[in-house]
Amino acid sequence: MKKYIGLIILALSIIIAGVLIKSKPVAVAKENKEDIPYVKTMMILPRTVKASISSQGIVQPESELTLLSELNSRVEWLSTKMEAGSSFKEGDTLIVLDKRDYELALITAESEVLNAEVNLEREQAESELAKKEWKRVGAGSGSDLALRKPQMAQAKATYAAAKARLEQAKRSLSRTVFIASFDGRVRSTNIEIGTTVFPGTLLGNIYAISAYEIRLPIADQDIPFIGLEFNGKQMSDDAQLNVSLFLGNEKFEGRVIRAEAEVGPITKMRSVVARIDNEKNTKTNSNPIVVGQFVQAEINGIEISNVFVLPRNMVRDESIWVVDSRMTLFNRPVNVIRYENEFALIDEGIDSGDRLLITRLSSLINGKKVTFELD
Repeated sequence: MKKYIGLIILALSIIIAGVLIKSKPVAVAKENKEDIPYVKTMMILPRTVKASISSQGIVQPESELTLLSELNSRVEWLSTKMEAGSSFKEGDTLIVLDKRDYELALITAESEVLNAEVNLEREQAESELAKKEWKRVGAGSGSDLALRKPQMAQAKATYAAAKARLEQAKRSLSRTVFIASFDGRVRSTNIEIGTTVFPGTLLGNIYAISAYEIRLPIADQDIPFIGLEFNGKQMSDDAQLNVSLFLGNEKFEGRVIRAEAEVGPITKMRSVVARIDNEKNTKTNSNPIVVGQFVQAEINGIEISNVFVLPRNMVRDESIWVVDSRMTLFNRPVNVIRYENEFALIDEGIDSGDRLLITRLSSLINGKKVTFELD
């Protein structure tokens, strides 16, 4: 009996094992598909742009005047506006020199003119009388001395000299007073009340505030794109270039009025000079620009046609990554004609309609397949 039980258990074990073997799942090899990344691209099309040239400079007066004494005198009065940095208006009296000697000189000159005029009139009368007497006696044409011609010439010369001295006295007296001929500001003062002055003594420096100039150095690589002849001549209105000047958050508009003929002694660069109409800009800016400030400048240069403008950080080693119509990534060498701020201007190496790769991939391989959404 035990023998049959053992055989039954063995048979059942064999049957169970067979069932388990048949029900065991079979491993199926999966297909290893290529990982195709999704990327963002940008259509590249040619454009016409104006070159923008960056520079910087210091604001300087367009018109500055050095005040010099032309007389021997003494400073009698000095305006409170004649302090460095102070402003004044056209017509303001700034300095008065002691004028007493020059007032006396004027009175003397006026007296001399009056005496010379009386003497000339008397000589003219005597000369006419001499002519009549000579005709009456009928003694020919008469000599110069008999007709008082030398005396007449001397009287005329004396009168002319007296008038010249009078004009000189008037000019000297006028030079004792310094009156502003424009709205401006004082750069420096070299005198005080009581200072003795002589011809050539420096009294001070003033400048007009209606307009300023900024000398802007131009890098060698930017010269072909500014389109100017560096000859130092004043440019006509239609040839002047627009320039934007930046001071903090303020923006001022100006015009390039000339291109300097010589290289700067410090910068060793060529420069252009921009003019800013201070009165015009004061109306549009809360903080007016002043002399001595350092400003950034952007000059509008020549027009450049058929160029591609790309973000600067997309250009690496004079090449870019593009995606063609077959969704294939490849590297394309390009010719960058210039960089402007955050952009690169390219004229060769790109076909109109190419798509620039924007997405940053961990690996960039020529021929790699990608996918993107069409515009």
